[in-house]
Amino acid sequence: MVNKYPIYIISKGRWESRLTSKTLEKMGIPYYIVVEPKEFKEYSSVIDKEKILILPSDFSELNKGSIPVRNWVWEDSIKKGFDKHWILDDNIKCFRIYNNNKRIRINKGNVFRIAEDFIDRYENIALSGFQYTSFCPDDG
Repeated sequence: MVNKYPIYIISKGRWESRLTSKTLEKMGIPYYIVVEPKEFKEYSSVIDKEKILILPSDFSELNKGSIPVRNWVWEDSIKKGFDKHWILDDNIKCFRIYNNNKRIRINKGNVFRIAEDFIDRYENIALSGFQYTSFCPDDG
């Protein structure tokens, strides 16, 4: 089950750890990783170049956090013809579902498609996403 909407990982200075891209690779989920031009060489040495999107400039020099990058991703998604997209941080080790007060690790890519199908049932949701497990305590 492939996700409907593109997944973008915003990454800065984490080509060595690349937690989220490793996690998505293990799960068989397609993604783009968005990097600054000055870091392309490092990222392309460890990630397939086809998955790397290079920003038009080094946005970190603007000192405005990740907002300019997130806006660039939004525009890229629209240019590619998508109504929605995912933006992930570059620090995700795994995905989990919360069921019966238990956090259960997910190793399959359908977690995105399940969320997309759920959200697409509604017309009045402007923003949605996953939550950090620290906000969903395990009872056991």
